[in-house]
Amino acid sequence: MLDNFREWLSDNLRYVLLGLAVVLVIIIGFCIFRLIGGSSSKKSDTGTTKPTAASSDEQSSTESVSSVSISAPEAGEGLTMNEKPHLELATKYYNAVTAEDEQTLATIVEPWNDTVKEDAFALNDKFKSFDNITTYSKDGPVDDSWLVYVYCECQEDEDKKGIPTLLNPLLVITTDSSDLKISSDRGDYADFINESNASEGVQQLIDEVNRQYEELKGTDSRLQDNSSDSSGSSGNQETTEAAGADSSSTTTNGTATATANVNIRSEGSTNGAVLATLYPGQEVSIVSKEGDWTHVIFTDSTGNKIDGYVSSEYLNFS
Repeated sequence: MLDNFREWLSDNLRYVLLGLAVVLVIIIGFCIFRLIGGSSSKKSDTGTTKPTAASSDEQSSTESVSSVSISAPEAGEGLTMNEKPHLELATKYYNAVTAEDEQTLATIVEPWNDTVKEDAFALNDKFKSFDNITTYSKDGPVDDSWLVYVYCECQEDEDKKGIPTLLNPLLVITTDSSDLKISSDRGDYADFINESNASEGVQQLIDEVNRQYEELKGTDSRLQDNSSDSSGSSGNQETTEAAGADSSSTTTNGTATATANVNIRSEGSTNGAVLATLYPGQEVSIVSKEGDWTHVIFTDSTGNKIDGYVSSEYLNFS
């Protein structure tokens, strides 16, 4: 039997040696893997991978933002939340504005022209994106029309994301072909829109968005620059179309910038009628300062001039 084994071993020696070599390679590979794995674990435990972690400032910002609850407000009196056709139209519109997709905008905005394009794309100077879009609809000034208020969580720049914002109402109309479009011809309905902006349900929306922004600003230092030398919330709002008195002959004395959603009123009192609403960053011309109120002139995107009063608390004077 020993002779048979020797004969078999002689005939198969190269296969035996090859098998032993394979086993040896596997053992060496396993040892190397364990050695590298143990080293990585130690590095992780000792914190040598710190460069991949957020800086203390970033961690602080993340923790502060997450500690504040930001969400779309409930619909106020007279408003219907997220009617599907209006939500789809508003989402399509603001996505196209972000992308400066003129071809899409020309199919959903009526009329669409160079002036309307300039006003629409001007939003991109302030906002980089419009997220978590929510709509609040109410009956419009004519049959089969609606005013659609739009809430979103906007991005102002790389550091300022998720900013609670109430945008200017869209005037949604039904065309002869029964399609829904956004009307850019709002001049004839300025009084209707201003009355709507001053209504209890819309003011509730503005107040809630401002409250959320104030709470967010209080925990996130990145947003506190918006208030500059003035206090006040900074929930944002696109230009509100409004017709005001002809103020072309009024002498002005410098300019000021709105730091919040703030109403322009017909007199220096909260009892004054709401003529228009400013959003943060919009500039007004100063006529005079009268106590806690500032007499201003504001020219809206249609060229109408609004002559009224703004609480000085919500203005940053140049």
